Amino acid sequence: MARNNRRNHGFTLIEGVIAAFILAVVMAAMFASWNACFNQSANITEMTSAANIAQGELGIAEVYGSANMPTGTYSTATSQGTWTGAYIPATGWTAGATAYFNYSGGQVATSTSSGVFYSLSVTVTDSSVLQGTGTSYTLSPTSLRSVVATVTNISTGTVDFQMATNLVSGGL
Repeated sequence: MARNNRRNHGFTLIEGVIAAFILAVVMAAMFASWNACFNQSANITEMTSAANIAQGELGIAEVYGSANMPTGTYSTATSQGTWTGAYIPATGWTAGATAYFNYSGGQVATSTSSGVFYSLSVTVTDSSVLQGTGTSYTLSPTSLRSVVATVTNISTGTVDFQMATNLVSGGL
């Protein structure tokens, strides 16, 4: 008797299930990597905006120059003066102030403004100063003014970017 050789056409149920499982794993990995890429892109955009805000504030400080930046409070413990505030376009360098910015780096009026995303504070630390009366001081020609701009994400409360520069009345 002759054997009937049958050829298998198509897939068995097991092969179909295995192929579907492999496809599902590959698709899940692909979507997870896309999600990671999109999150990383958003983080990079956020850091870039924060860096631009800090760089802009330090640029304003450099334009004002060492002699025109405000002085703060002298500490006898550190022999340094410290000022904290921000540059507000309407009022200039304002002690104790915080500047606010939207996600794209545009300055907004207040912390309750629509679209506020970042806060910015500036700290100026003066060394080699001439002590005055009480907590006052004056700058000498060799005073070093360290300006630090700190940009904070308001929703998370984390510092997104911090940048510093030094100013000297005679230039560097």
